[in-house]
Amino acid sequence: MSEHEKQEMSEQAPNDYRYQWNYGAQCAYENERAKQKKRSGALVYALVMTAVFAVCLALLIGVLIWYDVDVEQNMTVAEVSEAVSPATVLIYATGSSSYGYGTGFFIRSNGYIATNYHVVQDKTEISVTLYSGQVLGAKLIDYSVPDDLAVLKVEGSGFPTVSVGNSDALRVGELAIAIGNPSGTDAAWTTTQGIISALNREVTVTGTGTIEELTMIQTDAPVNPGNSGGPLCNARGEVIGIVTRKLSDYEGIGFAIPINGAMEILNTIVDTGSASGIQSSISKVRPTIGIGVSDIQKGDAYYDAKGYKHTAEKSGVFISTVDEKGAANGLLQPGDIIIEADGEPIKNQEELRKILYGHKVGDRLRITVWRNGEAVTVTVTLGKS
Repeated sequence: MSEHEKQEMSEQAPNDYRYQWNYGAQCAYENERAKQKKRSGALVYALVMTAVFAVCLALLIGVLIWYDVDVEQNMTVAEVSEAVSPATVLIYATGSSSYGYGTGFFIRSNGYIATNYHVVQDKTEISVTLYSGQVLGAKLIDYSVPDDLAVLKVEGSGFPTVSVGNSDALRVGELAIAIGNPSGTDAAWTTTQGIISALNREVTVTGTGTIEELTMIQTDAPVNPGNSGGPLCNARGEVIGIVTRKLSDYEGIGFAIPINGAMEILNTIVDTGSASGIQSSISKVRPTIGIGVSDIQKGDAYYDAKGYKHTAEKSGVFISTVDEKGAANGLLQPGDIIIEADGEPIKNQEELRKILYGHKVGDRLRITVWRNGEAVTVTVTLGKS
């Protein structure tokens, strides 16, 4: 090898160190690589967990919005009672031969009060006792018989009013709080709680000469006759129904008029002074014939209009009374036995009711009765009284 070649090799040697293995340097290199991978993995993990948390939070917010849940607005039962009770009143009403009591609540600060019509029906003098104990005379502005709603007015201003909720958004199982006067002054401003037991219950109500079918909220919050006209509230202290009645033969079955439909009627009465022309969304007036009836079987004994005893020759629906102001007055009479309606055989009240409720007020219904040994057919224009 020439000197020139040796010199070139000597000059290249320093640059070939990278090909030489050094244990210490290799360990340091591997450690650094491991640290880099660890930092990179931690960053990826953090990014993934952040993304998962964001997705879960978005889903939770979506669920809360979907179900209209606002936990922060919910109140305790005590807080609801404290908020709503001052806006409720004890109603005492008297007539020529009767008296009654119930509950109402302010819907306007200038003295307009909502209640049930049956609380003040046929009463000539009405007074309300405020939560403060003050007693004021009240005037009946107007009422809707089919919906069992009425508006009273007392003189004054600055009265506390209730907050109105949304009965269309109710769900079965929600908290329900009733505030009222279940036995008048003896149990004034009583608060009871339960849940919304059912929605859109169709309850048939028989009034004086009328039959209505009301769409109601069912609740197991304990209520009694004096609660009539009082507020049924949700957990936010909003009125979502007007307590109207209970099933007397059962425990824990009370009914309230949904506030959305009720407010349409109540606001119309307040704004116009009249309930006429209101298209109710909560009640349906059933047509009536204006008769008192019972089932009768062939061979049963009965008495005619003149008081003579007979033996029924036909099975059907026996007419015991005829309302002088009813649709059948002058056409049907006590002692008649209804055997057909609209050409269909009638053997009991249920069959008659099925045909009757297939019509509306103002329709004409052909009725055949057995009278004095022969069939007589009349046409009745159905009414609501």
